[in-house]
Amino acid sequence: VFEAKYPGIQVEMLKKKTSAGIKYLQETSVNNTSDMFWASAPDAFEVLKGDNLLQKYKVKVTGIPDKVGAFPIHDPEGYYKGFAASGYGIMWNTRYLKAKKLPTPNRWADLAKPVYHGHVGMSAPSRSGTTHLTVETILQGEGWEKGWALWKGIAGNFKTVTERSFGVPDGVNSGQFGLGVVIDFFGLSSQASGFPVEFLYPPVTTLVPANIAIVKDAPNPEAAAAFIEFLLSVEGQEVLLDPKIRRLPVNPETYAKAPADFPNPFKDKTIGAAVKFDLMLSKNRYNVINSLFDVMITYRLEELRAATKAIQKAEEKLE
Repeated sequence: VFEAKYPGIQVEMLKKKTSAGIKYLQETSVNNTSDMFWASAPDAFEVLKGDNLLQKYKVKVTGIPDKVGAFPIHDPEGYYKGFAASGYGIMWNTRYLKAKKLPTPNRWADLAKPVYHGHVGMSAPSRSGTTHLTVETILQGEGWEKGWALWKGIAGNFKTVTERSFGVPDGVNSGQFGLGVVIDFFGLSSQASGFPVEFLYPPVTTLVPANIAIVKDAPNPEAAAAFIEFLLSVEGQEVLLDPKIRRLPVNPETYAKAPADFPNPFKDKTIGAAVKFDLMLSKNRYNVINSLFDVMITYRLEELRAATKAIQKAEEKLE
């Protein structure tokens, strides 16, 4: 759509995991060839801003509020811009749950119940910026110790830790596993594309913007600015409603064209209300969270899964 409107500009995407994208910009900063950085994780932009790898840009488009929920849509210092709101939750395959006689989950803690052992899929925060935000959200919402205890409980029920974040909706859609921990648009787009899935925002979740920024010393800053202006325009925001995309626009007026059951964070104040996401806390412990999750869960998954099953069987006998 953008290239049709701007025939002189060709957009090339270099797709990387968020952490790999950060590393790429850090390593290529002396001879930068990238114009923009585009990701769902605001803490990743704070890392890049702290490394002086982004450049300020003042948006010309009007109609975008200052905040979605309690969170600023654009970086107050002007280095990155929110183009969509993102929430985090649980998606599940309705046919899978029916076939396995599994209940529908309502909250994160449900995923730690014995009934879901071997039925849950998730990526690792070191492999996905959106997964990192989900892990961080529970740690902030439940507290450090309780949050990690909950993650270990859920992880004990994992069928797998996927290589990439989109491996989770693929696994749920295909019935490889029944339930997945995902960013909202994975669940909403799967549902809109006809897969037998549902998505839920648990009570303890957050709502933060997915962002885009112009990279410092960008080779084509004017083209990058045009792309950002398009993303935030009425036309660009409506593209987010496409069934294959299904992201939450940051322009409240766009929701008038959304399907009746489409989440609207500007009207439904419960989405993300439970956790006031602390961006600087998340930025400062970004690598610590990723490493701890891998050491405790990703690299010990078989061990953890077996131990969890043994505990669940022992508890069942005591009942």
